[in-house]
Amino acid sequence: MKKRREPVSEGAESAWTLSKGLQDLLTCPACGGFFSDPVTEHSGDTFCRDCLPQKSQPAYLHTNWKMQNLVRLAKQLKPFLEEPQATLEGWCAKHQENWSFFCREDNEKICLVCHYSILHEGHTLTQLQDLDTKQEASRLLGQSQGA
Repeated sequence: MKKRREPVSEGAESAWTLSKGLQDLLTCPACGGFFSDPVTEHSGDTFCRDCLPQKSQPAYLHTNWKMQNLVRLAKQLKPFLEEPQATLEGWCAKHQENWSFFCREDNEKICLVCHYSILHEGHTLTQLQDLDTKQEASRLLGQSQGA
């Protein structure tokens, strides 16, 4: 039996809570990403069209344009709704996890969840603690050679 999503609480306390609630509502339960070509079954469950096996898709499934437009709008609003503190304090704003890796291709700090994301697949990732140690060692070596 599929787990139903909880309704968004009416007393949302921050922009981040609103953003997270909206993102949860617009996320496909199968792939975990924002809906892409969303279709809604008779049961009321919505999925990305590509997440449903082609053989089991009934003929009545059509793109849910309202959901598609909400996803587009949420993607545009997301940067304005995210909690700015998360980035300033060394936390991934998307996953609320500590930054633990550095992606050389994207030149950014990422969390463990981002590490396994398709967005960083095949990228050169270095643990931040190793990066800090290497930079410190390079700095010390540079000072001793110059002395």
